[in-house]
Amino acid sequence: MNTATAERGSRRDVLPLKKDPSTNEATVTIASISNEDWYISRTYGVYHIPACPKGQSCSLLLITPRSDALDLGDNRRFPFAISARQIADDLLQDLQDHGVFVCAGPRPIAEELASAKARRDAFYHRLVQDGDTLWARGHSFREISDLHRRAAIALGIEREWAYVPVRMMECPVCGEKVKEGVAVCKHCHAILNEETAAKHGLGSPRTQAALLHAERNRAAASMSPARSVSDVSENAAASTNPSQSPRT
Repeated sequence: MNTATAERGSRRDVLPLKKDPSTNEATVTIASISNEDWYISRTYGVYHIPACPKGQSCSLLLITPRSDALDLGDNRRFPFAISARQIADDLLQDLQDHGVFVCAGPRPIAEELASAKARRDAFYHRLVQDGDTLWARGHSFREISDLHRRAAIALGIEREWAYVPVRMMECPVCGEKVKEGVAVCKHCHAILNEETAAKHGLGSPRTQAALLHAERNRAAASMSPARSVSDVSENAAASTNPSQSPRT
């Protein structure tokens, strides 16, 4: 029967459609080379396509068949099945340009990964060009969307409009904002990390001398394993206090 309804006297009952054997596919795999996490909500479920981990070629998501039902009113529901392929195609309708694709097999092959990367890079280059055009009109950050910034960052292209804020901290001396982990405050020139500053020839002479002797002691200890730790400690203490002579 080709129709979903049939006449039975004065009543019209909803009849389930026959399943198409071609839609009864096995599970399919979605692969992503994107560095973004994607969350997609549908009536038949919520899906999370994870970002590609660093050092790996892609991330994978296994899709299985699902079932759903249409509410026809009057306590009548029309159940139907959704194949894994149909779900995957539905999820990826807006993500293929971002490097997300359905694998032909259980895992992506090199050709599929290369094709996805070429498509994503081409799309991102178009977004960067579009961002340059929008920026040239009035240098307004409001004209630049997160999608434009994401494309520039993914391609490693530096643009003024693709500025990414850097986490800052307050200098404990002057209270001005500085980058986290800096050795010297650029405002008041206070030493914030003595060890890092001493490595670059900054800080007090005593700190630099202590660091130099500590490095020499570590090098000596690695060359002569039989040397005791107490000897190394005594030499380091003597180097920090020149007036005190080493014990004999």
